[in-house]
Amino acid sequence: MAKAHALPPTPWAGPVAGLVASLVSRVRRRVQPAQQPISSVGPGWAVVRGCACAGALARRAPISGRLGLGWRVLVERECGVRGWEPVVDLCEFVDFELRDLSGSIRVRACDSPIMIEVAEHRGRGGPFAPPPYVVAQMIARAASGPSGMRGVLFHKGVRWREWVLEAGAEIVVRGRVITEPRDESTGYRALTNALVLAGGATRPLELTQ
Repeated sequence: MAKAHALPPTPWAGPVAGLVASLVSRVRRRVQPAQQPISSVGPGWAVVRGCACAGALARRAPISGRLGLGWRVLVERECGVRGWEPVVDLCEFVDFELRDLSGSIRVRACDSPIMIEVAEHRGRGGPFAPPPYVVAQMIARAASGPSGMRGVLFHKGVRWREWVLEAGAEIVVRGRVITEPRDESTGYRALTNALVLAGGATRPLELTQ
């Protein structure tokens, strides 16, 4: 599922919101419990480390072309003393399995808010150093929207970052453990539940190394 976010209505809202989200995420990591074996998790917030295993078709990252279980692309424009302002924020993931020596758990990434800090590629451009074609197309689509940026963005510096979660990568996942009906619970058999890692309404699913 791809997600696009429009520019904030005020020039300072984007950088401030990004800074606040980053600080909040760091604080949460410090106060969250230590990593635990997957087999020991129960409903609630958890931090687990394991190997990300493919559970569906791979996704191709739009800038680098890398294949993986999901990707996020963030394109920002230079805003002088205000720093950098988000222009494009796209994210697409499939659900996958996270495994350690004790067991495995499904990570519901396809429809969860995601914060990823894994396998980052980055680049910069400006008036005399055009960005790659695919980045320029993303910027053009953003400029043609209701944000009022048409004819202005390409006279400013831009930078882009792309994160990709590749199958087989060992990662740390911070998320909310919930229960969902198992897929095989059909017919006259009693319904059984499975534990799933997902993002919450106010806290994203965090994928780090």
